Amino acid sequence: MIRGESMARKFKHWAYLNEEGKKLYGEIYPDGEVPVLSMIPGWQKLEGISEPQQCYMVYLDELTDEQFEKTVDIFHQKFGVPKDIIRKEIREIGLPLRVKYVSGAGTNHPGFLLP
Repeated sequence: MIRGESMARKFKHWAYLNEEGKKLYGEIYPDGEVPVLSMIPGWQKLEGISEPQQCYMVYLDELTDEQFEKTVDIFHQKFGVPKDIIRKEIREIGLPLRVKYVSGAGTNHPGFLLP
C-alpha cells in the first residue's frame, strides 16, 4: 500500500535509475522508476560531501512501507546509524537522490512538455 494514498498527486514526476543507481537501489525500485517531488533536480548540501550535489527529492508519500524500510536498512548498513534516527532524519529533511544515479526523469504533467 502506498503511504500517501489518501493524498495522491494529480501530476506525478519520476526519475529513472541508471546502471549505477540500479546497483545501489534496484532492490527498492525493481523497475528503476523512483517517485520524485519534481522532475527538475535541485542542489543539496549532503553530509560528508564538501560540494553541493545536484539531486532529486524522493516523494516519500508514494513509497510503500517496504520501500521506505529498505531505504532505512541501506543507510543503516552503510553508516551504522540507528534506524530510528535515520527514519526521523528522512521524514524531517527528505530523501535526496543524486543525479549521478539517474539516467533521466519524466512527468505526466503536460505543462512541462509544452514550449
